[in-house]
Amino acid sequence: MTDMPYLTSRGSCIVSCGMLHPELTHLVETGFLNPRRILFTPPGLHALPEKLEEHLLRRLAQARESCADHEIIVVYGKKCHVSTDEPLKRVDSILEMAGRGIVRVQGDYGYDMLAGFEERQQISGGRQDKVLWFTPGWLKSWKAVYQNYFGWDEADANANFPGFYDRIIVLDSLGVAEEYMARHPEEILELFDWTGLEVEFYPIDLDRFRRLLTDALSRAMAGVAVRLS
Repeated sequence: MTDMPYLTSRGSCIVSCGMLHPELTHLVETGFLNPRRILFTPPGLHALPEKLEEHLLRRLAQARESCADHEIIVVYGKKCHVSTDEPLKRVDSILEMAGRGIVRVQGDYGYDMLAGFEERQQISGGRQDKVLWFTPGWLKSWKAVYQNYFGWDEADANANFPGFYDRIIVLDSLGVAEEYMARHPEEILELFDWTGLEVEFYPIDLDRFRRLLTDALSRAMAGVAVRLS
């Protein structure tokens, strides 16, 4: 892991998708992040775009109780909001309508913030499009996404996973592999049985995520500097 300075984020508020709750909590607990306030939307709302917008706006309103718009950092992927009813609406357009100066951490999806395209290509042997990318948050929330939000049963899972994906790879930046294999093997077996996909854990560090968070804070501070000049 590359040595990185701690991020001074005391004056900021963070609003994030709940899928990244484990990683962000770790960065707070280890002292890399020290935000004034951190708020999470329920994980997996990309499956319900209207609910995603509703919860995101609600968390932004709560963040405004403690921070100005230019002090709010949003941890959501660019492509996490996709709606057939409003095909032009994305997370960025929601933020633009919500207020001036709100900064989003760059990345297409949450897992993309942890491991970029080139790293995923390397991990998957050039087949990143054929991998269903998971994180520790996904391990905890996959049932909510697929069974509750999408409403899929085993027949739907069989139609949507095998053939489209080779396997599931968990981007493990928190060392959860040993815990799951030793203490919760039945949960991994259940995921395998339901999706028909082998589940692999791949250890990564959080350097990319740290850099993206640092960049977002720098862009927010630069916006303040422009407005004050």
